[in-house]
Amino acid sequence: MTKSIEVRSITAAETLPLRMSVLRPNRPVEIARFPEDGFATTRHFGAFSGGNLLGIATLLRAALPEQPGELALQLRGMATAPEVRGKGFGRALLLACLAFARESDVPLLWCNARTSGVGFYRKLGFEIIGAEFQVPDVGPHFRMQVRPASQ
Repeated sequence: MTKSIEVRSITAAETLPLRMSVLRPNRPVEIARFPEDGFATTRHFGAFSGGNLLGIATLLRAALPEQPGELALQLRGMATAPEVRGKGFGRALLLACLAFARESDVPLLWCNARTSGVGFYRKLGFEIIGAEFQVPDVGPHFRMQVRPASQ
């Protein structure tokens, strides 16, 4: 099904409906906005099929806390619509994020992955850093990293 998926840059505002419905249901819209959304170095990606936005991901310039001096991108706000889970939208988004990191000469990409999503990230080369931790009002997570140049 990946052939029918188009990944392209989108605006921060375009990410909000999926961020709200998938990542922060029944919460105020302010919870779904990231302070870095409007930064010049922030990139938002959308995965489309048939003109419908069905997946989102945001990349922020942010150092990995365990490696504060290294240039890195943080993946945040990644979500796919429930009806297309397991159909390649998340993979297409993550591959676009990895390509963007390589093209930008950023050696490290990291995220705080929901524990339920660890297997997905591992399939694309991410590794766990440290112990599981809780994100308040969201749930258990692991910090994960990948070196895009090796992907």
